[in-house]
Amino acid sequence: MKNRAVIDRQTGEVSRRVDVVIRPLTRVFNPLIMRVAGGKYFPMFSVLRHRGHRSGRQFTTPVSAFPRGGYFWLGLAFGTSSGWARNVLAAGQCELRYRGVDYHLVEPEVLEIADVRAQLPWVERAFPRVVGARQTLRMRAA
Repeated sequence: MKNRAVIDRQTGEVSRRVDVVIRPLTRVFNPLIMRVAGGKYFPMFSVLRHRGHRSGRQFTTPVSAFPRGGYFWLGLAFGTSSGWARNVLAAGQCELRYRGVDYHLVEPEVLEIADVRAQLPWVERAFPRVVGARQTLRMRAA
């Protein structure tokens, strides 16, 4: 039997803590984070530009993304069922502003954190433990 603290969301699993505490706070904090995301002095927050896989609309979303080993590693705190993750996976590409520089990212790959822990930047190793995330998204800069 599956642990009740974990809720299955399509292909990814999200902890109850994320659904109950963190997800509602995004409505409050995302507009504030967007003011500094992608800037030179706040590497914790990047701006992801992606197209809706159904609507075709352009969206911007604050995400945690860090370069390491020739890839950008994007945090999946809300799992692969989050809107931005579904859009990026469907399109196979996106634009990322990290520390004031724009990158075109391709080849999205969802990986289990446990399998790639040694390759991850320290933030991407520590934060998932706090929120209970088990997956990360790896993309190559084109």
